Amino acid sequence: MRIYDDLIAAAQELPDKAALEFMGRPTTYGALADEARRFAAGLARLGVGPGHAVGLMLPNLPHFVTALYGSWMAGAHVTPFNVLLRPGEIRYQLEDSRTSLIVVYELFLAHVLEAVGSMERPPRVVVVGRDPAGQTPYADLLAAEPAEPHPSEPGAPAQIIYTSGTTGKPKGAVITHANVLANLAMMDAVFERGEADKYLCVLPLFHVFALNGVLVSTIRNCATVVLHPKFEVAEAVRSLVEDGITTFAGVPTMYFYLLKHPEVERLRFPRLRQCFSGGAAMPVEVMKQFEDLFDVPIYEGFGLTETTVSVCCNRPDRTRRPGSIGLPYDGVEMKVIDDAGREQPHGEVGEIIIRAPNVMAGYLNKPDATAEAIKDGWFYSGDLGYRDDEGYFYIVDRKKDMIIKGGYNIYPREIEEVIYQLPQVAEAAVVGVFDEAKGEVVRAVVALMPGQALPEEALRAHVEANLAKYKWPLDYLFVDELPKGPTGKILKRELRAQWAQWNKDRLAPSPHAGG
Repeated sequence: MRIYDDLIAAAQELPDKAALEFMGRPTTYGALADEARRFAAGLARLGVGPGHAVGLMLPNLPHFVTALYGSWMAGAHVTPFNVLLRPGEIRYQLEDSRTSLIVVYELFLAHVLEAVGSMERPPRVVVVGRDPAGQTPYADLLAAEPAEPHPSEPGAPAQIIYTSGTTGKPKGAVITHANVLANLAMMDAVFERGEADKYLCVLPLFHVFALNGVLVSTIRNCATVVLHPKFEVAEAVRSLVEDGITTFAGVPTMYFYLLKHPEVERLRFPRLRQCFSGGAAMPVEVMKQFEDLFDVPIYEGFGLTETTVSVCCNRPDRTRRPGSIGLPYDGVEMKVIDDAGREQPHGEVGEIIIRAPNVMAGYLNKPDATAEAIKDGWFYSGDLGYRDDEGYFYIVDRKKDMIIKGGYNIYPREIEEVIYQLPQVAEAAVVGVFDEAKGEVVRAVVALMPGQALPEEALRAHVEANLAKYKWPLDYLFVDELPKGPTGKILKRELRAQWAQWNKDRLAPSPHAGG
């Protein structure tokens, strides 16, 4: 099967059921399938088909969904673009993916045109919305008669998803139709999903969590996706209260902000029955507060771009372990190894490696990086963790985020969990900063809840009462908000840069000094 087969089946069985709701307006399965087939025909008319890449630089709009499924029906694969990218970054991704055509929302058109302006072989630009530059209107592609879907092979690429690029240039993970369908089957075997469900989608669709874990999964199950252009606390709360939402998926910062809502104590989400968290470690205290307040379980899981969506999760049929990423899905093998490749005993920290049918085919145009990441069929995640005696996995930190101070291995998440125990804390992140004597020292960055105060002495005393001395942060920096990426993930690389600037400012001589 191909991913689009689920949409075709849903359109035949439930043509009048809402597949999407956006700004109060529904799009039925029948209409969505028809538009996707028209888009496929429009692509074919422009010479875009099997083997071609279609770029999508769109926020969470129905147009994204039509273009996504229409591209697959044309036999093409899709490369989503982070809508925050600048022209140089856009050009790199266009050239690396050899994108033939890019669909762009009007707000991002100027950046795209600047990116393609100097390209030797620029892609065709299709515009959703107003277009003063005279590119191809999106509506033109829907004017064609519906096309019969191209019968792509299950092993053909479906998505090229670019990693965050925290270590050098972003890499395009090649995700096949078979990868996506295998992963969705694993999740469907564990979690109850059905036609009556409504999923709130506030995560950006250019990220695998929303793309495959919410959108494609929901269409596979003939449920309804309630699309929001982006995450805004007030709108998310309104939707959870009024729109009959049964399922919410978000990164931990979204749960933080929901808990910060001024009327949080009086809020009730009448149909919400399950929540999912991923993308970053969920602080245990935040999970506890949310579940105590709303009486809805949060299932924390784990996955990467390179694993399509998810490889393991806490689940309703087994004991949930707060702080754990749960148990591997059936069909997924996970091990913890040391630097020499030896499997670690239970409870010992090492790198988590994964073998599963949802692991990517490789990195586009990067055979060396692929060979480094996938060895003997095992994907090396770069995440440090351990497995307990009952098979539950725990993430300690990203391998690159581990701090080595004077020969001691320090895991930032352990310190962050202690800081989150204080009710005044909204967000916290711990980073390692170079130190000539000790290699690295521990620094903590903290944002407080609105209207709250927390003296540094009280924070320091709490941390020092709960952690060994070698784990104590040397400094604490209080900020209004921590820097985040488009999915709400805290950007530790930016925090390290902030510390460098903060130290520079702190040590700079006063302009009023004498002499």
